[in-house]
Amino acid sequence: MSRFGARRGRNVDELESSRLIERAVIAAKQMRYFRLFIQRASFDELRHSTDRAKFAVNYEDVEHREASFRWAVGEPDFLFFVSFENPARISVFAEAYGDIFGLIMLSHSRLPNISVDIRPGLETPELGPNALRFRDILLKFPDFDGGTEEMRRRLGL
Repeated sequence: MSRFGARRGRNVDELESSRLIERAVIAAKQMRYFRLFIQRASFDELRHSTDRAKFAVNYEDVEHREASFRWAVGEPDFLFFVSFENPARISVFAEAYGDIFGLIMLSHSRLPNISVDIRPGLETPELGPNALRFRDILLKFPDFDGGTEEMRRRLGL
């Protein structure tokens, strides 16, 4: 392969990495939005707030005080599930799709960090091709950590 071909391949990889980082920054902002919301607001305010924040409702169950949302602009990377059903365990759970399939994020109103991990029971070959790289990027953010399974166990989820 010529030097030009090798360099061109490296530039494509750098561009793809840059796009993955941009997507991770957006996903982190989205998850932080929901985490802040569950810490400070009520289920009754959720629909109005998510409309303003450019999320579209996928599902809403007013009786059980649960709803799911996706980013309304472009192709969403995550589907966000918000639950106010148990006031002692208000939570947001996000599940990834597409090339980052298999990632999950979890936040709880009483805990300071957002956990990001691989969905339990999922085998590595089933993961999206960029799932592990995306997870590694998110784990570099100061308010993200691994251990979603541990958090779910502690909270009884």
